[in-house]
Amino acid sequence: MKTRLLLLLLPLLALCACSEESENDNNNEYANWQVRNEQFFAQKMAEARAARDAARALYGDAWQEHSEWLILRDYQLSPDAAASYLDSIPVQVLQRGTGSGSPLYTDTASVCYLGRLMPTDVHPQGYPFSFTGTLPTDAQVFGETTRAPVKSLVSGNVAGFTTALQHMHIGDRWRIYLPPGQAYGSNATTLIPAYSVLDFTLELRAYFKPQ
Repeated sequence: MKTRLLLLLLPLLALCACSEESENDNNNEYANWQVRNEQFFAQKMAEARAARDAARALYGDAWQEHSEWLILRDYQLSPDAAASYLDSIPVQVLQRGTGSGSPLYTDTASVCYLGRLMPTDVHPQGYPFSFTGTLPTDAQVFGETTRAPVKSLVSGNVAGFTTALQHMHIGDRWRIYLPPGQAYGSNATTLIPAYSVLDFTLELRAYFKPQ
């Protein structure tokens, strides 16, 4: 009798275990993270391409002055090098500056920025991260009285960030999306899981030539 009861209970225990495991997977904010990030980046690139193509059709050679989105090729690639969409970054133009020049690779840039990971159910606006240890809001980062620009070498950033800086003018505020290959790739940090798309809002405040 005990043996028969045990045999009846085993399938039920297995079912409960599977249900619990499935529920935990659904509650895991980073489940299937690599694939979800690939899909997220592809969506942003498709949005940028559609906006760029529409602006070109309407404004011809002056399309960049009117387009809400840009697509920038990795600065490390030569113009004639074969490339895929993962070798470029989609850029949403939030504010246009008045500066005429752009920083060079060897310059130092003064930038206000806020970083996020892709949106999740837990963080629908994207999980914010900060290398300074604090998590300020957009209003604090870009507010006239609260902003505190950070100085760094243009060359001292991940590839996608460096690419963006070399196209920005003083006063430009952009939202850029970096695929893992132009950020930290398969390397995880204490703040950023492996294979993460990085979502940066950044504003170029100034730049300086080497002394």
